[in-house]
Amino acid sequence: YNTFPVEPGRGSCVFIHPWKSPGAATSGSTAMERLNLERLFGWLTPSKNPYLIQLPASEYDHVRKAWKLPKIK
Repeated sequence: YNTFPVEPGRGSCVFIHPWKSPGAATSGSTAMERLNLERLFGWLTPSKNPYLIQLPASEYDHVRKAWKLPKIK
């Protein structure tokens, strides 16, 4: 969720939902298999203020230390 929008008109939310099928397009949402979605929401702890970070693996590796992110297995 874009709490402090910098550029009006660029969206304010991230929608996460089950996908229609592997490889099916969305309109800018994040979609995944229902079981993985249920696991994700079962694991999240809202009081810890979680962030959703979506980057190509190479970019994630580039910013991982600076952003204090966990190493991808």
